[in-house]
Amino acid sequence: MTEAVISATSVMCAAGFGAPQVWSSVRSRVSRIRNSSVMDQNFEPIPMGLVPEKALDADDANLDALNWPSRARRMLRLAAPTLRELASAIGDTPAALYLGLPELTTEDAPWIDEFCEQLCARAGLKFDEAASQIFPLGRAAALVALESALQAMSADSSRPILVGGVDTFLDLRLLATLGAEGRVHGPRVMDGFIPGEGAAFLWVEGGGEPASGATVIHGAASTTDPGHRYGTEPARGEGLAEALQLLHGRLASPGPIASTFTGLNGENFDAKLWGVARLRHNDLFSPDMALEHPASCFGDTGAATGAILTALAAAALAAGHRQGPALIWAASDLGARGCTLVDTPAKR
Repeated sequence: MTEAVISATSVMCAAGFGAPQVWSSVRSRVSRIRNSSVMDQNFEPIPMGLVPEKALDADDANLDALNWPSRARRMLRLAAPTLRELASAIGDTPAALYLGLPELTTEDAPWIDEFCEQLCARAGLKFDEAASQIFPLGRAAALVALESALQAMSADSSRPILVGGVDTFLDLRLLATLGAEGRVHGPRVMDGFIPGEGAAFLWVEGGGEPASGATVIHGAASTTDPGHRYGTEPARGEGLAEALQLLHGRLASPGPIASTFTGLNGENFDAKLWGVARLRHNDLFSPDMALEHPASCFGDTGAATGAILTALAAAALAAGHRQGPALIWAASDLGARGCTLVDTPAKR
């Protein structure tokens, strides 16, 4: 698997627009979580990390014509301005889009097959439809997409590739389902997560010598854990450890991991995954490793998690606020586990 350079990033979530702004909030531990207008089953407001309405793309007649459900419409409105930031930089060269989406099927959500086309049309991005892919895999989706993108770049590094993810939990049916399962954090639920939303994209390029200050992706790996939250197999928490082992085997000269940007969202289930992986691969980590869990500042961003974490790691390394190499990982409800390792060129 080839290495790649992150040439540019674009991020939108409750903590701001752009990786430097979001990282500033995360680094300062500033919470952007507020009580929403949505009530839980006890008629109490649900705390959420929501993007202000004025920051979203227009809710116009073109969206009405699609006849999409509210969650899909909001995801498109989140992703379009975020992708537009990179579309102008890429120019007229058709780009491949590797997009992470929520854990949905085309049977339940037929709109996911059209999402890339509609998104690129609104963002003004010329994209190579044949080379693009969707990854409806939830929180780990963008990291699984990144792994596929690196494999594609091994064969052809000439085409621009955008890797990203988008999601929102602002959906009444979804929130009611999660609330009935006791998963939404609130006064009566401690082992739960704060619903959020967001979108993020990475422009990754291969070949050539990385510029000073650039962020290099040294590898990515993913696995599927049969012992996931809704699985029938015992939940041993081994999936993330296996993904980390696979990543380690793909690195030419791995150094001690100095920083980790985690997909921890406040639920014990994912904390168990991280605990197993950290203990099993203790030799890979620096004793004074910095641990970041950005969801505590802006909520769980679902399928956007992997891309947002990677963009934040790149911003932190570029600013010198965190040391590399930096590990990024995320885990999905239905078994996908993904991780990647990034650093600055001078560190390797």
